[in-house]
Amino acid sequence: MNSYLFFLGQNSLLSQAELTSLIPEAKLTTPHQSIVKLDSPTSLDLPSLGCRLGGTVKIAVLKQTSSAKQLQDDLVKLLLDQQAKNFSLNLLDATNQESYELSNEVKQRLVDNQLRTRFIAPTSTGISPVIITKQKAVELTIDSDFNIYQTTWVHSFKSWINRDRRKPFVTPKSGMLPPKLARIMVNLAVGDKDPGGLTLLDPFCGTGTILMEAALQGIKVIGSDLSADKVAGTKTNLDWLDENQACAPLKPATVFQANATNLKDQLVDQIDLIVTEPTLGPASPSQDKLSDIAHGLQKLYLGALKHWALFLKPQARVVIALPIFHGQDRSYTTADFIDARENLGYNTLRNDLIFTRPGAQIERQIVVLEKQ
Repeated sequence: MNSYLFFLGQNSLLSQAELTSLIPEAKLTTPHQSIVKLDSPTSLDLPSLGCRLGGTVKIAVLKQTSSAKQLQDDLVKLLLDQQAKNFSLNLLDATNQESYELSNEVKQRLVDNQLRTRFIAPTSTGISPVIITKQKAVELTIDSDFNIYQTTWVHSFKSWINRDRRKPFVTPKSGMLPPKLARIMVNLAVGDKDPGGLTLLDPFCGTGTILMEAALQGIKVIGSDLSADKVAGTKTNLDWLDENQACAPLKPATVFQANATNLKDQLVDQIDLIVTEPTLGPASPSQDKLSDIAHGLQKLYLGALKHWALFLKPQARVVIALPIFHGQDRSYTTADFIDARENLGYNTLRNDLIFTRPGAQIERQIVVLEKQ
């Protein structure tokens, strides 16, 4: 059995759902907040897997199992073997004082062995990928059973920042779906299939965020939007992605103007997946209009799902972000209509995934459907 620690992003439930979708045979446990232990019967290709993930920031692999008596000796040997100029020890079930004392003792023994080094104090989830990358720090995490894990993969923070903040076309008044959430949604749709053989449609493509994250995984992407400006902007962003972010040329994308409830006749390819964030309504809806807004959006979403059922393959997945509006007295969940419509043509796989930001009036409910 191969054992790994996955250090998750801000929404641990979404991040765990992504892992379960990509590696269904893996066993997940949670040894610490925002950290998941994953046991796999096969060895994982961490560079390849890590580059696909949107909800994981670091991955550590089990190096060895120690004991209370042997721990300090084992840590010193591991760090000496790697001639670690910078290191960090993250004890998951210890106090800050205990971690500090152990780090100091280990450092002194390394210095006694002629290794000039310094230790970097961790937070509850260790040190950041930025520090690990820029300072070439060796990070070791020790759990309650004295298993010693070493961080061997960190996410490409520069690439994520570039796609989030530096793409040429943005629409500040739209939903501004974060790239990491878009990537998680794509992975919830793909599951353990080979992404290179799939075709994905985003019928509310906006600025192309979902299409960009799917294209980077080798998926053939098709996008449509009612707005001609957004269609043009999405094409611009995909061209920018191909020139600035992709390791290999992206597959040719198709983007066209269409109503999401009437686009079947413009599709040439068969569609394996739909991943989308549809119109969420006004950015700052007034309290007295929330019920009407939610009801109107439900009609739009219902019409779209009925139309998509006409051309989706059997067992095709739909991953859709639907708004939850919070009023002063009650909340309005727009996804309620799905379970109430037994003849809609889909099975609900998940509807328990919520994405929110502090102080936001609108939350996103991520719903995973499968075409019957």
